[in-house]
Amino acid sequence: MALFNSLEHTTNTAVKKGETFLKNSEQYYKLKTFQVVTLSISLLVKATIIGLFLLIAFIFIAVALSNVISDYLNNKTLGYLLVALLYVVFAIITYILRKSIENSIIKNLSKNFFDDEEHI
Repeated sequence: MALFNSLEHTTNTAVKKGETFLKNSEQYYKLKTFQVVTLSISLLVKATIIGLFLLIAFIFIAVALSNVISDYLNNKTLGYLLVALLYVVFAIITYILRKSIENSIIKNLSKNFFDDEEHI
């Protein structure tokens, strides 16, 4: 009889520890999901804000550069076309290097999202 009582006590203890483990695991994964979502949204907002300011800066730089080139060539149209051509060259270079850019972004983001030791 003592053997059955001991076995029942051990079984009950194992069940309680298993339930506690499952509850803690669920809380951990909820917290981890919240962390990943929050970091993603934060990264997206920061990138959008920085990107907007850089876009405005590039527009002003492009207009200024176009004016400088058009004054040098005494032809406004040609100045603006040369700057547009410069941006087309940048776009082609970016298109050619797109795989290495994607790989670099994936490596940097994976460090943030999958390195459990730094963010917990």
